[in-house]
Amino acid sequence: MNQSSNIFKNWVPKWLIKVTIFIVILPAVSMLAAYIGGVSSAASFYGLDPTDIQFSIVLYYVGIASFFPLERRFFSYFASKTYFLMCVLLFTAINLLLYSTQNALLFLVLRYLGGVVTVGLIGVTINLIFSQFHSNRSRVLGYAVFYGTLLISNAFIYLFDAYIFQNYDFNVLYLAIIYVQIPGVLLLLLCLKTNLRLHQKRLPLLDLDWKSFVIYSTLLTLIAYVIMYGQYYNWFESIRIWVCVGSIILLLGIFILVQKNRKRPFIDLTIYKFRNFRIGALLLILYYISKGDLSAANTFLFNEMGLDSYHYAYIMLFNAIGIVVGITITARFLLRKRNMRLIWLTGFAFLLLYHIQMFFVFGSQANENSVVLPLFFQGLGNGILMLSIVFFTISSVPESKSFSASLSGVSFRFFAFTVSLALISFVNLKQVSVHYNELGNTITTLNSESGKRLQLYENLALAKGASTIKAKVVAKKLMGKAVANHTNILFARDYYYYMGVFIFFIMLGIALIPHLHFRFRKIGAEVIPI
Repeated sequence: MNQSSNIFKNWVPKWLIKVTIFIVILPAVSMLAAYIGGVSSAASFYGLDPTDIQFSIVLYYVGIASFFPLERRFFSYFASKTYFLMCVLLFTAINLLLYSTQNALLFLVLRYLGGVVTVGLIGVTINLIFSQFHSNRSRVLGYAVFYGTLLISNAFIYLFDAYIFQNYDFNVLYLAIIYVQIPGVLLLLLCLKTNLRLHQKRLPLLDLDWKSFVIYSTLLTLIAYVIMYGQYYNWFESIRIWVCVGSIILLLGIFILVQKNRKRPFIDLTIYKFRNFRIGALLLILYYISKGDLSAANTFLFNEMGLDSYHYAYIMLFNAIGIVVGITITARFLLRKRNMRLIWLTGFAFLLLYHIQMFFVFGSQANENSVVLPLFFQGLGNGILMLSIVFFTISSVPESKSFSASLSGVSFRFFAFTVSLALISFVNLKQVSVHYNELGNTITTLNSESGKRLQLYENLALAKGASTIKAKVVAKKLMGKAVANHTNILFARDYYYYMGVFIFFIMLGIALIPHLHFRFRKIGAEVIPI
């Protein structure tokens, strides 16, 4: 039965309910990577390395993943309207503090706390989303709406960042997030009924498992630190990486022991006994690593194709369209109980097509239209895979354990997201160095070609009024910049090539492993009769 009549006032139309929920949740999920379009701006503002800024994005994810189990107790204790308002006020306070400080340590702490508070906002909005659909369809359609919003938020973030970073100081971003949040909050409070409770049973705030929360949160933070900074400190050549890895092993052992001995565990570890859950978790990690990252191609898009931040943001809207189409079709297939492996193969096929097309985009004839179709295919693949894998993973365990499965799914997404960031940085560092050395050797040996290019740059500088000496200096700088740009393009081609191969083997595994598993069992039964 549709629950909207018990939650929203009678005069509120259904279209307004959906629009309100969307504009409420968008600022919250956008803060996960609010400066994804301005990492360099954030780094210069706080005096940090780009890696530190990426780590702050991951810390926001740690806050979400670690506080998720405790949030349910807070959600069930307070009246829903009161709880939502508390979360909004805390979210606003954190953004005001972020606006007011340039302290790097405080910035990282506030980013983590922002993730913690965001869990509350997400908890309320997910329940509101689920209330819009019939109980038999609420799981599929609820996840479709939520994850669709989560994925398409990137397109809005790029557009948002482009406007903020070109017209204001970096920290104005936090004020803008607050302003964007106000209309949705006011609309929702106006539409909801008084003394609303989205939960049936009120649970007391006693016996909260703070011990497991602290251990789990520390564990995720250390894992993120090792993945993000391992390359920076040359991995196990650094004592701090050794200490972090040792601490991870120790904390993991303690966490498992604590969960096994608790009557109500923080995470029910028995979910790992279910084969389909393990398959779903593995696919979730593989998907996040291979989902397609445009950051590898950004140098080419901005420098060679001449895209500015606004045009970059606008072409990302085609990615959002692909996500909406992919999630809509997948939700339909899931409700009709279509073959899940075919859905996965279709999703990965679109991601493979995206990587192949991007590989061939890099060239002198590339323009804005060259990346529109690849971006649409990437969005299509992401929409198909995100919804289908998440739904499969959560549905693979009994309903009583679905919360632990959902929580573990968030942790897997955090882990894979962190690995994907570190992987791009690692491949970038390695391949750019290789190509730069190769190009450097080519330039020194092919004197005629490099001499012509240097002479061209020198003539351009002389034509603009530079002296002979200054023109030679400018020519060398321009040559160095050209080499750097070209090495970045070669790195991007390498990245899309290797990811394409990786996705091909994932598809091969999805297609063949179930048949091989069945065949091995059949052979085993014939050789060793039972």
